[in-house]
Amino acid sequence: MNRHWIKLKVLLAIAVLVVATALLSAERQNDPAALVKRYYSQQVDSLQQQVNLLKKMITDRAPQARVQEAFLQSRLIYKRIECLVEYHFPETALKINGPNLLEAEVSEPEQPIYPTGFQVLEEVVFAEDTWEPKAAITEVDGIIFAVNRLKTQQANMSLTRSSVLDAVKLNLYRLITRGISGFDVPVALNSIPEAETTIASTVTLLGMFPEAEAMHRSAQQTLSYLQQYRGVFNEFDRAVFISKYVNPLCVSMYQYQVDHAIPFVQTHNRAIAANAPHLFSEDAYDLTFYTPAGAPRPTAAIIDLGKQLFNDTRLSATGKRSCASCHMADKAFTDGLALNETIAGDRKLLRNTPTLLNAAYQPVQFLDSRISFLEDQVHDVIANPAEMGGAFEHIVAGYNKDKTFRKSYQQAYGKTSVTAANIKYALAAYVRALTAMNSPFDRYMRGDEQAMTAQEISGFNIFMGKAKCGTCHFMPAFNGSVPPYFEKMESEVLGVPKTSDTLNAVLDADSGKYHLYKIPHQLHSFKTTSVRNAAVTAPYMHNGVFTTLREVIDFYNRGGGAGLGFELENQTLPPDPLGLSEREKKDLEAFIGALTDTTSYKQKIIRL
Repeated sequence: MNRHWIKLKVLLAIAVLVVATALLSAERQNDPAALVKRYYSQQVDSLQQQVNLLKKMITDRAPQARVQEAFLQSRLIYKRIECLVEYHFPETALKINGPNLLEAEVSEPEQPIYPTGFQVLEEVVFAEDTWEPKAAITEVDGIIFAVNRLKTQQANMSLTRSSVLDAVKLNLYRLITRGISGFDVPVALNSIPEAETTIASTVTLLGMFPEAEAMHRSAQQTLSYLQQYRGVFNEFDRAVFISKYVNPLCVSMYQYQVDHAIPFVQTHNRAIAANAPHLFSEDAYDLTFYTPAGAPRPTAAIIDLGKQLFNDTRLSATGKRSCASCHMADKAFTDGLALNETIAGDRKLLRNTPTLLNAAYQPVQFLDSRISFLEDQVHDVIANPAEMGGAFEHIVAGYNKDKTFRKSYQQAYGKTSVTAANIKYALAAYVRALTAMNSPFDRYMRGDEQAMTAQEISGFNIFMGKAKCGTCHFMPAFNGSVPPYFEKMESEVLGVPKTSDTLNAVLDADSGKYHLYKIPHQLHSFKTTSVRNAAVTAPYMHNGVFTTLREVIDFYNRGGGAGLGFELENQTLPPDPLGLSEREKKDLEAFIGALTDTTSYKQKIIRL
């Protein structure tokens, strides 16, 4: 693809220069929102022309290489307005550039919703053997329809200075978590030229704001870094790009809003606070996003009560098992076992015990994603006859008779009568307090260049590049919560074996999410859990089949279940081997170690 990049970059530079010159010739006192709207309208027109040209080339049976160039140019034009399309017209954005994944409605599990857009079209036009122009026309027709919809929708687009800055910053988050990982262009791997286009449009859009020299300078420096890059996808230094360019750019945007009294948008549709300086800021997450309506504010007294309950065996039917029996603080809130036993001790539980550290940073709980809130997870575990077997009416009655407990309870809630709801709130509040986001990686991203070693930095770049880990384990939580809103959790079909015997591998029988609604493509699908603290939370996978990180890395390196010989029609993990060298595997393992933090939650609880 390198031979096409220079040509595309020249075309891009000319286009950006023309647009920027036309727009920035407007008087500075003009409302930036009006300039942005004009820019958006021009780019929608360009996109419409380009996708129509793409269709004509496909219809005329142009050489595949020329069709590929036209496809890449279409994506580049879309990237100029992606921030605004995603922000104002998310449903249309999904039709243009949504993930190439099957979806389904619970009410009609046998009727899958097939993906459409650039990501589907990419697989067609970049087919290595023979490609099907008929299939390409079908996909490009869908894109044309969606772009035409943008034309009709733009009249209803309401822009303000706040919303433009918010859209741009969210798109920077989208870029560093998904764009540069190859998430939405996995075949052509044209991610770095597309990143340049994204930043070039950022320069243009931010240039419409007056008296913003620091913000303009930071944006231009970020663009210059990309323009000077001459390497390939796998060699791009994502660590430097994010920590030294994109994060400072986000901070400059934050400071501009503060200095000019531009209000941050008030929204409840995301986990990252709109007024966070950058994605890796210490308090970037607003965890109330993952909290049910009506839950009390988690005060120190409520969290203390939750910790007391967490270690109390009276929650179980036998009076011998507490939450801490399986989630041990000295084992990073796991139990260190492949599979724990039922409370009766008569058989193994179905799935591996996950860490509770950073469990708050996800929109669903359990490996099959069957629960949304931690409060409901608390109820499920306590009431589950295999796990704790507790009955809340008995638990509440017992606590109401305990004067010592009622004193702690009253300090937390100001009431003397114990309720099941408040027990769940307290336990959930304690688990939410187990946030550990001060690992060496976090400190590096916050400006401490010495926080990670050269090997760990190399491992991060492999994680986000060649190894493709970052396309499923999204920063900053490194789980399946999809950026930049982090409101949806991804699950994957990996093809996990039943035992560690890879020579005579047998697929694990656990059906995963499939058992909930019997949706065919969810057979053997499991929630994408966090890689944070993975170095200290062995064993791994839903069944605890792998005892070391190296085994996990080797499994992915072989192409998951496909690499073991399983024929899984619905495997979502790319089946092709990654081709990691021994050094790359070691670097990757070192980076995962740099995501370890089992102590910062203690300081947070103390501060409360």
